[in-house]
Amino acid sequence: MKHRTRAFGWVGLVAASALLLVGCEEPTPEMDAAEANGNEAAQAAADEAQGDRRIDFTLPDLDGNERQLSEWDGDLVVLNFWATWCPPCKKEMPLFQETWEDHQEDGFTIVAVAVDELTATQHFVDDFGIEFPILIGQDEAMEVGREYGNRIGALPYTVLIDRDGIIRDTHRGEVEPEDLEAWLDEYL
Repeated sequence: MKHRTRAFGWVGLVAASALLLVGCEEPTPEMDAAEANGNEAAQAAADEAQGDRRIDFTLPDLDGNERQLSEWDGDLVVLNFWATWCPPCKKEMPLFQETWEDHQEDGFTIVAVAVDELTATQHFVDDFGIEFPILIGQDEAMEVGREYGNRIGALPYTVLIDRDGIIRDTHRGEVEPEDLEAWLDEYL
């Protein structure tokens, strides 16, 4: 019985890793119909989350302290799910850091949830000088992402939560400067 449980654990880990890798890729014109339908269903799930009240959750930060999303109630929150091995995730982090520095005093924060290992995440944060809150988890972080409409585990995946705790937007893929500017113009 133990042997089967371990094998199932590895199969689950491999399947989750494959899903994350697929989610981190840019779509191509060669997508087959099944994949396109899957993406449409995933987008529909993300769209359904918009207008809902944010879901509170608890995950550890890089120091191992348990943190709750509700700590940032009253702020405009960009909740970002990412990983150190994901190229679009890496690319958007400097934009997030710069924007956070410019607007943190205005009641704006970024809460980045790393779906990654602690050591890799800590090295990334140190190398890139990231100062906004970083929470970390693997299965738990993926479950939180699913609760926010990220049913396929795409990375990066970003959720905009207004000052009243209402989900205003969801975004699969890299956040571009114009996306962030539009959110700040409308909700900050």
